[in-house]
Amino acid sequence: MLHSRIRVLCIALTAITLFASTAARARDAGASDAVSTTLNVLQPLTIGGTTVKPGTYTVNADSVKVTFVSHGKTIAQANVQWRDSDQKSKSTNLLAQDGAIKEIHFSGKTRYVEIAN
Repeated sequence: MLHSRIRVLCIALTAITLFASTAARARDAGASDAVSTTLNVLQPLTIGGTTVKPGTYTVNADSVKVTFVSHGKTIAQANVQWRDSDQKSKSTNLLAQDGAIKEIHFSGKTRYVEIAN
């Protein structure tokens, strides 16, 4: 009888551990969902030490970096950290300070990227 209870307890603990591990991976996977959008840059700006000239770019953001792509060629990239906003962004836009891109907000999303220094 004691052996059966120990066995049931071990099975239950194993199930709880597996559930917690799966939930943590699902949470991390949700945070790393890639975002791809089109962004018009109206003036020269820098990101990751590279100047991005005025033009239309495909902006791809994943869990660790953002890339600016033009005509299939990566123009610039930088490491990012994802942040949460209180409201969904009404449009895709960027925040720049002193000519450097600091944040990129994505239309319809509450999460945005902060460019890592």
